[in-house]
Amino acid sequence: MIRQKNWRRWKVFPFKLVSNLMMNNFRLILILLSLGVLSACSTLTTEPKVTEQPSKSDGDEGQVTEEANPANSLLAFEGNDPMADIQINPEITKSYSQVAQLNQSKKYSQALTVLDKIKSQYPQLSGPDYQRARIFLQQQQLDKALEAIDLSLKNNQRNYYSLNLKGIILREQGKFTEAKQVYLKAIEIYPPYPNSHLNLGVLADIYLRDSALALIKYQQYQALTNGTDKKVTNWIIEIERRIKAGG
Repeated sequence: MIRQKNWRRWKVFPFKLVSNLMMNNFRLILILLSLGVLSACSTLTTEPKVTEQPSKSDGDEGQVTEEANPANSLLAFEGNDPMADIQINPEITKSYSQVAQLNQSKKYSQALTVLDKIKSQYPQLSGPDYQRARIFLQQQQLDKALEAIDLSLKNNQRNYYSLNLKGIILREQGKFTEAKQVYLKAIEIYPPYPNSHLNLGVLADIYLRDSALALIKYQQYQALTNGTDKKVTNWIIEIERRIKAGG
């Protein structure tokens, strides 16, 4: 959707409008196809462990206040990973591996049966509902996915993996503002988790049209992953050009 304030500019240059829409759609397709993290289709056998740090966005589009290099602050994070102390016994680990194999074979009903069994035996865990939400998301059953991820967060409000996944589900439902707030919450809880920064960057870039926030989040993701993702490097270059051109 083109923002109202930019309509006159696009009306004068219809060819530019078509070109930009095609480019945005092409970039979105690349994002969704190339990054398993965005569609929550990557295979996790346990509630995983990763690392990152919070943004200082004031929440207003285009109004982001950070240090001169926003990525540097991530490297100084000294807090604890709230997911690091969760104990997963060998039985659960084996069951999660079975769920991953069933997912790869698209045997979703069987995978959900395994997860329901874990859930009944270990009702205090947030992991089974997190995995259930992922399966529902893969099937585009968004209401069920949201219900499942909320149950996961009910068991563990600090599960930043679940918050990140909830942001993805909300984005798929077209609830972009809510998705943004959930991603920010995940980052607040554990800044070193890269995927929340990346997903917030994509949300800002493609859906919110907030280039300033997208640039910061892509830079932070790169800082946390040692700049190994060449696709994101190219996105950063493109956004810097866009900002310089006043877009």
